[in-house]
Amino acid sequence: MSLPLEGVRVLELSQAIAGPFAMRTLGDLGAEVIKVEQPGVGDMSRRMGPHFLEGESAYYLNFNRNKRGVTLDLRHPEGREAFYRLVSVSDVVFDAFRPAVLPRLGLDFASLKKANPTIIACSISAFGQEGPYRDRPGFDGIVQAIGGGMSVTGHEGQPPAFMGFPVGDLAGGYVAALGIAAALYGRRDTGQGRRIDVSLLDVQIGLQGHLGQFYLVSGEIPKPIGSSHPANLPVGAYLAKDGKYFQVHCASQEFALRLMQMIGAEVEGMEWFPLDPRFATQKARIANRTALDQALSGAFATKPREEWVEMCERWSVPGGPVNNIAEALNDPQVRLRNMVVEVDHPVAGQYLTAGNPIKTGSPDRLQPPSTLGQHTDEVLAELLGYSYAEIKGLREKNAV
Repeated sequence: MSLPLEGVRVLELSQAIAGPFAMRTLGDLGAEVIKVEQPGVGDMSRRMGPHFLEGESAYYLNFNRNKRGVTLDLRHPEGREAFYRLVSVSDVVFDAFRPAVLPRLGLDFASLKKANPTIIACSISAFGQEGPYRDRPGFDGIVQAIGGGMSVTGHEGQPPAFMGFPVGDLAGGYVAALGIAAALYGRRDTGQGRRIDVSLLDVQIGLQGHLGQFYLVSGEIPKPIGSSHPANLPVGAYLAKDGKYFQVHCASQEFALRLMQMIGAEVEGMEWFPLDPRFATQKARIANRTALDQALSGAFATKPREEWVEMCERWSVPGGPVNNIAEALNDPQVRLRNMVVEVDHPVAGQYLTAGNPIKTGSPDRLQPPSTLGQHTDEVLAELLGYSYAEIKGLREKNAV
C-alpha cells in the first residue's frame, strides 16, 4: 500500500519549527517535499544549539526529514526563474514568511498562479495575512501569551508559564498540513488552486477549547489550575511514596467512583473514602475540592508510583506516571508504536528521532534531512531539464 500523499509535490520556503514541522508531516505521509533555502545560509535552525551531531543541529535534524534540499537565491532573476519553473511542475507552495515578504520576492498568489493556475499556496505566520498585527514578528511563546494559553498554565498565584512543548508552532504546523491536504482533496473535483492562510494566533484561539467556551457562555475568566480540571474531578498529579508524580484523570462519574473504590479497597485506613457524601457526585466534589485533594494526596503518598500504575490498570482507572522526557521516549507503548525511530544521516551518522504519529498502514518513510543544497543539481536536472553547463552557470552567478 502506498503512502496517502505519494505523487504530491510541495515546495517549502520555511525555517525554524512551525513550517518545517508542517512539511515534515506531509513528507511523512508520502509527499515529495522540496525544501528551498538561501545559498550559503539555509534554514536558521541549522545553526541553532545547544546540541549538534557532527556539526548538524538537533533542531534541524528533528524537523526536516523526508525532504529534498535545494538552494536558490530568490532575489536573483535566474534563481527566481528556476523557482517559477518548479512551481509549474508542483502542487503546493508553502511559506512561513511575514506577509510583506512574498510580494517583495514576486511570490504572491497571483504571480504563482501565472506559473501554475492550479497551484495551492499556503502561508503560515504568527498573525495571518491581514489585521493590525500582520507585520509583527512572532514566535511560539508570543502566540501562547496573546492566545491566552499562558494565563491558564501553571498554578494560580504563580507567574504565567507557557507549555514546555512548543505547542504554538507544532499545532500550527498540523493545522497547515491539514489545510493543504483538504485543499488537495478539493482540487480533485474543482481543478482549482487555493490560497490558504494559517495564523498561529488563530490556532491558539481554537486550542482554547472548552475554556474559551466557558468564558463566552458565563463571562467568567478561567484561571490556571495546575494539573487539575475545573469540573471533572478527581483530576490531578499526586506525589507517590517514592517521590514521583502520578496523574489521574477521571472525566466521568463512573471513573470517579471507580477510583474512590480502588483507594478504599487498596489503601489501609481509606475504607471510608468511597462512602463519603462530600465526594459522591460531581457537584459535591467541586464544592469540596480542597478536602478531596487532601484525601487523594494522603492516599497516593502511601505507595510508590509503579504500584499505582499496576493498580489503575487492574481497576481500569485512567491514570499514568508523570514521565520526564527520557521516560516518555523509552516508554514501552511509545517504542512499540515506532514513535522512536533511527535515521542514518550522511554527516551526523545514525541517530534516534521521533516517529510519525499518523499510522497509515504503509511502512514509514524515513529519509534523513538534507545537507544544505544536497539535491539542487538533481532536482534542476530531473524535474526541469537543466543541463550540467546551465547548472554550472547558475552557480557561477550565485543564483543557486
